[in-house]
Amino acid sequence: RVSVTDTGPGLAPEQVAQLFQPFNRLGRETGPEEGTGIGLVVTKRLVELMGGIIGIDSNVGVGSVFWFELPAASAPRLLAVAADGDGGVGSSDQPEQGAAPGPKRTLLYVEDNPANLELVEQLIARRSDLKLLTAIDGHLGLAVARLQRPDVILLDINLPGIGGFDLLKMLRDDPATASIPVMALSANAVPRDIANGLEAGFFRYLTKPIKIDEFTGALDLALEHAAEDQVASTQ
Repeated sequence: RVSVTDTGPGLAPEQVAQLFQPFNRLGRETGPEEGTGIGLVVTKRLVELMGGIIGIDSNVGVGSVFWFELPAASAPRLLAVAADGDGGVGSSDQPEQGAAPGPKRTLLYVEDNPANLELVEQLIARRSDLKLLTAIDGHLGLAVARLQRPDVILLDINLPGIGGFDLLKMLRDDPATASIPVMALSANAVPRDIANGLEAGFFRYLTKPIKIDEFTGALDLALEHAAEDQVASTQ
């Protein structure tokens, strides 16, 4: 349960009964605070979609306590992440138990958001055929790409230092990295943003929050594309 307490004027029982009605501002439509009366309605729907409940306890002249409850979940746990020692570049290359040994393909993920890094680390740790490299900003990502020559690169669009679009151009302008498939990952999910990303040269444009099936499908296609380019370059 998460609770937010205020010391405002409070609400009468009849006002509480109307609180989650759309476009109902409880008679404050002409007050100094702007609003449309849909914020709590949207919040209630989001909480319910996550299996939770939301409510309010209020007393006139005392204040209100808004609260919501969500089902508890276990904290995410990394399956296999190697310590990197420098706070910037990490790798995960522990194979699945019982997996057949063989050469690993490499994914470089350039991302400054720890939660997204952790999720991708867990996804890649499940695959015995992949090794994950990570970098927390654009400058470091460019250096790792040039040094390690990964098979596929995944870029957050809004990176510190060098933005995703600028980093893509630098990768494309460098002969050492020009042929590596680069996938975008961004919270900017409107059709125009996606179209701009694909037009700029991203192999795929993925949106946050990460959809696991979409992510793994795009990654497999990018790996297949990289393998075809490698075969073509040796012929």
